[in-house]
Amino acid sequence: MPDPISNPMQPFIHLVQANLALISKYAMSPDTMSKAMAQVQAAMTQGPSAVTLPATAFAELAQGMMENYTRFMSELTQSGMSFLSQGQDAMVKTGSGSGRRGA
Repeated sequence: MPDPISNPMQPFIHLVQANLALISKYAMSPDTMSKAMAQVQAAMTQGPSAVTLPATAFAELAQGMMENYTRFMSELTQSGMSFLSQGQDAMVKTGSGSGRRGA
């Protein structure tokens, strides 16, 4: 993974790439997309009991999106923590090199 300080947009880029890959997987498969849309329409018109399959295409898409956003939040947190620790190290180095004033 590239240094988060040099590219703070990296978590966002990874999120967009992962979501595009996931959506294109379903967009390229008309059969899967039509089944997912039919299941969503059935759930909207007849209620949740109309969808009898436990693992539907829509549920898989939603689960994939949640995994992408979970990974994004993890990367964003790591990026922020790295940024803060490197900033703190820089402050310590700057402070120790300048000496004490007023003493």
